[in-house]
Amino acid sequence: MGSTTMKSMKVALVGGAVAAAALLSACSGNGAAGNNSAAPVKNVADTAAFKGTTQGNHAPAKGNAANKAGGTTNDDVNCSDLGGKVGLPGGPQVDLLAVASPDGTTGCTEAFNVITEYYEKVPTEGEGPGQKVIDITGGWDCAKAEEPAGSQGAVYCGKGATALRIETKPSQNSSPASPPKLRFPNTTQTVQFAGFDNSTNMAQFKLMKWKSGGPDGGHYVEVPGDTKTYRLPLHEHGEVYSAATICSNDSVTVDDRGFGTTPCTPEQLTEALSGGNPVLAQIHVDGDDRIATVKEIYHP
Repeated sequence: MGSTTMKSMKVALVGGAVAAAALLSACSGNGAAGNNSAAPVKNVADTAAFKGTTQGNHAPAKGNAANKAGGTTNDDVNCSDLGGKVGLPGGPQVDLLAVASPDGTTGCTEAFNVITEYYEKVPTEGEGPGQKVIDITGGWDCAKAEEPAGSQGAVYCGKGATALRIETKPSQNSSPASPPKLRFPNTTQTVQFAGFDNSTNMAQFKLMKWKSGGPDGGHYVEVPGDTKTYRLPLHEHGEVYSAATICSNDSVTVDDRGFGTTPCTPEQLTEALSGGNPVLAQIHVDGDDRIATVKEIYHP
C-alpha cells in the first residue's frame, strides 16, 4: 500500500511540473511581440496543450484558449492571444493566425518569425500590387490580401509545396494602412531585360540610359550607381512590339526612333525572356506598377 501511494505522489509531481512549464512558456510569449512590435519570438506556447501533427507543426486541442478570436475554426490557432498583435509600423495591428491544413498547423514561434521577416522585407522587396515577398526563411511566401482587406492589414502566407498557411486578420478597430509602395507607376523606362519568372508572372530587368561618344557614337549602359535587378508583373493585356528579336523572325522592323513595330503577344515576350534573351526595350508602366507596353529597341 505504501509503495502504491509513493508512485501516485511521483506521478502527481511530474504532471504538476509539466503544467507549470507550459504555463511559464505561454506567459513568457506574451511580452515577446507586443502591440507595437513584430519582433521574432521564441517558444510562444509551442508546447502548451497541442496535439502532435506533422513534423515541426502543432494543432491545438479542441476548445483551448488559442481559439478565442472570432472567425477562427476550432483547429486554427490565434497566435496573437499568446504573443500579441502584429503589423507594419504605423499600420493597423492585427491578429496572427496559424491556419489548420491537411499538413498540420504551423507553430506560433515559426508564424511570428515568418510574418516579422515579411514586414522587414516588404518595403524594399515587395513585388506587384500584392506586395509579394518570396523566399522567406523556411520556404515561405507572403503577399497582401486583395482590397479592401489588404489595406486593413490582411496578409496571406504559404509554405512551398505544402498546405501550411498563416495569415493576419484585421481587427475591428484597425486604422487604414498606408498605400503600398510602388516602384515605377505611370513612368516610361529604358531597360535591359534579364529574364522572366513564370511562377510570379514577373519580368526581370535593369535600368539603362544612353551614353554618347565612343567609336560607335554612343551606346546604352546601366544607370550609374544602380546595379539592382528589378521585377515587375506584365499586364495581362499589354502591348508588345518587336524590332528584331522578340517575334520578328530575324527581320528588322523599326520606326524612325529605332523602336520595334512588329506586334507580338505577351506570350511571345515571356518565351523570349525565359530563353535568356537580353532584350533591350522601352517599357511603359501603368498606375498599378504593371508593364503595359514593351517596345524593343534596335541598336546594331
